[in-house]
Amino acid sequence: MRLRPSRLGLVLLSTLGAAAFGAACGGGSGESGAGGKTSASTGEAGSGGSAGNSSGGNAGMGGDCGLFGCGGMGGGSQMQGFDVQPAASQIIDVPVGQQMPTINYSATLDGKPIAAGWNVDRGELATIPAGPASSALFAPKGTAGGIVHVRAGLNGQFLEREVFIRLSGTQNGADPNNPLQAPQIATSVPQLTQDGGIGGVGGEGLGSMVDPTLVGLLGAPSGNGQAEGLRFIYPYDKTVFPRGILAPLLMWESTLGDVEAIRIDLETTSGSFKWNGTFGRPPILQQTGGAFVRHPIPQDIWAMATNTAGAKAPDGTLDKLVVKLTVAKGGQTYGPISETWTIAPGRLSGVIYYNSYGTKLAKNYPGAIGGDGMFGGAVLSIKVGDVGPQLAAGKSGPPSECRVCHSVGANGARLIAERDGGGISYYDLTPAGNTESNLPNGSAHPGISPDSSTALTITGNLVSLTNPGTILPISGLNTVATNNIGTPMFSPDGKRVVINPMVSPSVANPTQKLVVLDFDPATGAFSNPVTAVDLTGQPAETRPGWPAFFPDGKSVVYHHQIAAGIDGNTLGDLRTRKGAKAFIAMAPAAGGANPVPLDQLNGKDSAGNVYLPKLATPVNLACSGDGSQVGGIDADHGDDLNLNYEPTVNPIAAGGFAWVVFTSRRLYGNVATIPPFCSDPRGVDLFQNITPKKLWVSAVDLNAPAGVDPSHPGFYLPAQELLAGNARGFWVLEPCRSDGSGCETGDQCCNGFCSPNPSGMPELICSNAPPEGMCSGLQEKCTTAADCCDPTNICLNGFCALNTPK
Repeated sequence: MRLRPSRLGLVLLSTLGAAAFGAACGGGSGESGAGGKTSASTGEAGSGGSAGNSSGGNAGMGGDCGLFGCGGMGGGSQMQGFDVQPAASQIIDVPVGQQMPTINYSATLDGKPIAAGWNVDRGELATIPAGPASSALFAPKGTAGGIVHVRAGLNGQFLEREVFIRLSGTQNGADPNNPLQAPQIATSVPQLTQDGGIGGVGGEGLGSMVDPTLVGLLGAPSGNGQAEGLRFIYPYDKTVFPRGILAPLLMWESTLGDVEAIRIDLETTSGSFKWNGTFGRPPILQQTGGAFVRHPIPQDIWAMATNTAGAKAPDGTLDKLVVKLTVAKGGQTYGPISETWTIAPGRLSGVIYYNSYGTKLAKNYPGAIGGDGMFGGAVLSIKVGDVGPQLAAGKSGPPSECRVCHSVGANGARLIAERDGGGISYYDLTPAGNTESNLPNGSAHPGISPDSSTALTITGNLVSLTNPGTILPISGLNTVATNNIGTPMFSPDGKRVVINPMVSPSVANPTQKLVVLDFDPATGAFSNPVTAVDLTGQPAETRPGWPAFFPDGKSVVYHHQIAAGIDGNTLGDLRTRKGAKAFIAMAPAAGGANPVPLDQLNGKDSAGNVYLPKLATPVNLACSGDGSQVGGIDADHGDDLNLNYEPTVNPIAAGGFAWVVFTSRRLYGNVATIPPFCSDPRGVDLFQNITPKKLWVSAVDLNAPAGVDPSHPGFYLPAQELLAGNARGFWVLEPCRSDGSGCETGDQCCNGFCSPNPSGMPELICSNAPPEGMCSGLQEKCTTAADCCDPTNICLNGFCALNTPK
């Protein structure tokens, strides 16, 4: 049986010596189990493991006892006269941006001061000098709240004491001197729609200070806003957000229309974080003449709130985040309205590659309405945390420079895209840049193996990407599909493939089915076909397509078409344009069960009610797509529930959830409101109008019971180009980092581990093994669950992962 030594114990032993800190013991009251890790820069609490150092090592506790055995532990208990005071649990109130309060801990042996070793289990929340010393000063960092355990060790004995940090603050108006808020302050009108918009999410940015009298009124509203129809239209109630993404844009509607000032309250359900901010109209509205109907959460406050929420509260429940909004107009105040969000206790990293037919970053087609008459077809990329996209494939020039219809390997090493006029390009994606090469014998929309070594084309050829253009021998596929296998996708382990056969010698009604086959990469043999989705008997337009596997390989998510649109139902692959309608569904990869619509992702709440907003007055905008008039189709967005397409899945399950990226034509609050199918730059002015064809992300529970919708309401993907139609995002690992490079999680590293820096620096670095040959933390490499520090973790797609938190 593999031992899971506590990293805290070993790190302190190497620092202080065995006499000062004999052992660290797992189990007990870790924040959320074992194995997680944090760096000082990210502030992410993992689900256990032990703290590498007080400035940001492994976060949490849990796991088995250390290699040196377990001493006693727990609040107030004494071991052979060893004691730490104060013994009782402490509550410490920490004001944001002000001098940090502290707690002095002292160690005694038989009532006399004794030098002990010290540490904390959540180095992203607080520090304490390592010692050895008879007293140590616990100091919160002021970056997040929650439960921290102070640990003291002496001669193989171990005590811990609990501190509950309550972080709180208030703000009046934007702070231009705050480096995280300054980019959220609009300084010019063009900035509002450049790249991803202000803060990567659009809108007019942070507002101005509010008069003290009005601040008081906002804190004690005169009405609840119900009579005025005050409600949020974005984000949605019960959304699950990961850590690490940009702050969302709050959007609301009411009969009040334009308001004068607002108050935003953020508070965790346990009280570990509490903040309120009052903001007047963003100054840029004086130039645009627009209404004050949206406002972002300040980025630094969002980071504090999300790094706090998602952990376990003192009562053992998941600490959720409640957002409230109060508005003011004409000396009256209304609200608050509120929503509750779940914050996944995990950080999403990586890169999203998506397709654009209207980008301003590469102009290779004439005929655009507005601007200089040029637009581009290209693949763009978003690195998590950026506020705008980068050009990944394609460039300005003639139409032959267009690069679209892309696929990306799950490890982020290679991308394939189609060239206008025929031909396929493949790209080696590296930290130093992307290198383009020609791929003979290729075809559009191939499935790329997880290690990016091969590509399975629509025509059923297996093409080598390590020896580009070489067609590898395969067998067994032609018994199921010939000539056109739809849009194939590999499973995370590369041992299965899901296809949507267009023509088949053995499958009846192939266009209405998804088929999963086993695949042997060594021999190229396909075998054991299983029908995972069968829509036979439904109208011919009801078809499945664009399938993708979940990280565990047990289920597939897909685009469930219910209307083919103006183009008709004769296309070889399913479309997202000109009236085509679909929703996202999932089914077991092993077959034998009916598909489950992901209703909460698509737009229904748990009671079956549509939560998506629609326009009271449709936008009267004539537009066309490929010459067909499409501006009148669902112009009020009344059927946004069925405007969801092309799902893919992040290969890493972070924070206990799988993350589905999908294309949608739904309203983006009050930012993108033109008719849903107005996205062709030749049929609508996308220099003046923001099309709703955008990318969204939804969390999906792991290990949900069969037949149950495991999805949650989605959120708008920050940093995508606002003035363009965006489609089919692949959220993959970023090009991996070599050993010795800085990191936040193991999935960023080529060898799968992100470990404490042996030089003693607080930053974590990539390595080829866990420190001292120990167990794997969250999002670190594993072969089985036994490799993970926390015995409750699962090994999912080669990385240790949480189960869905409750």
